[in-house]
Parts: sequence; structure tokens; C-alpha cells
Amino acid sequence: MIKFKIHILMAEKRMTQKDVMEATGITTTVMNKYYYGTIVRIPTLHIDKLCKLFNCQPNDLFEYIPDNETTTHE
Repeated sequence: MIKFKIHILMAEKRMTQKDVMEATGITTTVMNKYYYGTIVRIPTLHIDKLCKLFNCQPNDLFEYIPDNETTTHE
């Protein structure tokens, strides 16, 4: 699972979704999906814009969390 950390970066910089949208040109619908971690595809252009805005690396925007899959062997 990929966990999005954009809302954390926004809180650290005290930015609203509107602030990020104005600075990056990302639309309201897409910004809302980033904020709540429901986005499915992320254009590299958005990653670039967000990294510039937050002065960070791509791995600061997301985190990989392994699934807790339980495998049973019979």
C-alpha cells in the first residue's frame, strides 16, 4: 500500500488545499484526492511541482507500507 503524506507536508507549512492548488495549478478534484490519499495515478509533472513547492524529495510525498497478508499453507 502507498500512503500519501501530502497532508502532513501541508500541515508543516501551514498550507491549505487552496494554497497548494494556486501554487501548482493542480485542480480541486485532484488536490482533494491527494489530500485524502485516494488518487490512483500521479503524473510526474505533479510530483515535480509538489517537490518544488515543499522543497522535498519524492519519497517525502509517499510512503510504502507492506500489506499484512497472511498466507496459510495447507
